[in-house]
Amino acid sequence: MKKLRIGFVERKFHYFVSVENVFRQVSEGLDRERFETSFQQLPYLNTFIGMLRNLMVFRPDPAADIIHVTGHCHYIALALSPARTLLTIHDLGFLYTRTGFRRWLLKKLLLDLPVRRLRCVTAISAATKDEIVAHTGTQNVRVIHDPLDPFFIADTKPEFNSHDPKILQIGTSANKNVENLVRALEGLACRLVLVGEIDDRLDQLLREKNIRYEAKSELNNEELRAEYESADIVAFCSLYEGFGLPIIEAQAMRTPVVTSDVRPMKDVAGEEGAILVDPLDHKSIRQGILRVIREPELRNALVANGIENIKRFDRRAIASQYETIYIEMIEG
Repeated sequence: MKKLRIGFVERKFHYFVSVENVFRQVSEGLDRERFETSFQQLPYLNTFIGMLRNLMVFRPDPAADIIHVTGHCHYIALALSPARTLLTIHDLGFLYTRTGFRRWLLKKLLLDLPVRRLRCVTAISAATKDEIVAHTGTQNVRVIHDPLDPFFIADTKPEFNSHDPKILQIGTSANKNVENLVRALEGLACRLVLVGEIDDRLDQLLREKNIRYEAKSELNNEELRAEYESADIVAFCSLYEGFGLPIIEAQAMRTPVVTSDVRPMKDVAGEEGAILVDPLDHKSIRQGILRVIREPELRNALVANGIENIKRFDRRAIASQYETIYIEMIEG
């Protein structure tokens, strides 16, 4: 039987590659007796001029049976066959960081036109699907979660340091809500590790609140795994996410998680898999962190529930859901 060839299309790599890591895991999870894959990167960045150039010059893998646009370059679907193109949308953050004509244009290129053109679109969380439906009115959206990279699954965990816990924060962009986390940690005996660049404003706040911290950026998987392993708590009290991959990575590394009591974070964390807090209230964040520090039985329960929760995100299970869609598209 001829294998189906899936051609994954990626944006041009720039600073962030989490989307690309996700679909490497999907590719690894596909049934190799039935599917083969290729990856193509768009030649230009997602500036307005870059998008126009990509639309003019990009040619998909001619041997691919299905072209899968992996995210954050949705517009390229406008140059591809509607019947044989699948688009995955990770989030709609661009709608909330732009205004005026720029927002209108991006909404057309990255959402309205590609979603209405294609027969099938996937979203990585129910929250993202609901946003897509609300903004476009389309109903042809299915939810398939991000897979967990098995590299982040640990069998053991160092003893919890309740006297001077290390708190790990993944990401420092505005939606990550780091300033409220810093306010929550004021006066606590702890060490904060930030993965991401920090600006002068955040640096000043950290100093004002007398927080002991380190900032690390451009970590590879080995370095990131080491941070999860040495962390006592992962704080991920984000205001907006498409999914929230650090939640399940932390759970896989047997690290207690404090995250936002909003979708999709609370959905991804699973039932009793994390301490849920109000991300807009630094006192709520502080109380959640204190509970983890002070209650050993709670910590143990969080770890156990997290290990159970990550089974939902096994890469083979996630890939099999994409396989179903690929076959449906081929069969028409």
